[in-house]
Amino acid sequence: MPSQPRYSRRYHCQHVAWLVTLLLSAAPVLAHHSYADYDRAERFELRGIITAITWANPHIIFMVHSADGDMRIEWITVTGADKTSASKDQFAVGNELIIIGSRNLDPDRHIMTLVKELHMPQSHFDWEYPAPAGRKQLAPGL
Repeated sequence: MPSQPRYSRRYHCQHVAWLVTLLLSAAPVLAHHSYADYDRAERFELRGIITAITWANPHIIFMVHSADGDMRIEWITVTGADKTSASKDQFAVGNELIIIGSRNLDPDRHIMTLVKELHMPQSHFDWEYPAPAGRKQLAPGL
């Protein structure tokens, strides 16, 4: 019978280490896009004032103060905003926002994501997902 090729222990360890590294590096990406802690169908409306803006990936973040307290709004990516009618200079601390989206199921976590609508009455800015006919916009999280 022909003999089987023998792999060295070092060769085997290198491949196991590579596989473990690959699996571990994929975990944050998968965890990031999990919306298990949110009711996807919820249409909670929050009206408040922007207290902070982070215009960076992975998502544009608004901190919004309302009568019910503070809420972190995780909107779309910067690239997604660039492909819609949104730009950084349209938003400022002190602006009123009306957001419709999904809150975290844990009432102690004041986070809203899966934003379906975002409006700024004072500047007549309106963003919706899915976009109305004729308005180019991307899916939430893009």
